Amino acid sequence: MGEMASLLQEQVENFTKLVVDSPNEVEVSTSVSTKAIIIQIRVSKEDCGKIIGKRGRTIESLKVLCLAIKNTQFPEDSRRVMLEVLEDENSSFTYSRSGREDL
Repeated sequence: MGEMASLLQEQVENFTKLVVDSPNEVEVSTSVSTKAIIIQIRVSKEDCGKIIGKRGRTIESLKVLCLAIKNTQFPEDSRRVMLEVLEDENSSFTYSRSGREDL
């Protein structure tokens, strides 16, 4: 995994653990390809709403933080950064206010 992906994963995990009620159940995984970095956040069912936030403000803020890190620390990298919130093993969803799940 690249330096940018590991930095983003670490920052997303730290932020997520501060927001949720069950920080021990937070799992953040990263998939890297040539065109995108996908960060998946898995939290308990009770904490899923806290990650998304009212009207999606919390997850949007997290996307803005990831974009700021990417653009300031790695301006030459053209890959997209995508966040996915996974509720549990059997169901997953991606919140996207604009209909796109990438930054």
